[in-house]
Amino acid sequence: MSDNAHNERIYYNREGMIIPDSKKAEHIIWELKFEMNNPRNDGWTGSDMKKRLWDIKNAVDEALIDAPTYSGEEPYDDIYVMKVLKGKRTELK
Repeated sequence: MSDNAHNERIYYNREGMIIPDSKKAEHIIWELKFEMNNPRNDGWTGSDMKKRLWDIKNAVDEALIDAPTYSGEEPYDDIYVMKVLKGKRTELK
């Protein structure tokens, strides 16, 4: 068994760097959101799904704190702030 046996898919670029499958992470977030809002689940289950989503959000926020700016990338910070100001994102209000 390899060291990466726990990973379903591992991609490598030409330099041999590991490139994680972000679509899997997006799917997990979708599943958590679905189960959090599922009327068949009780409040205990829904609140656990919400906590997991907050844990993911906080981990992403922490990972982006010192993220460098790369040449040619979109101004993600500006796009996010504009969505907040236009009322499309309400978590910072």
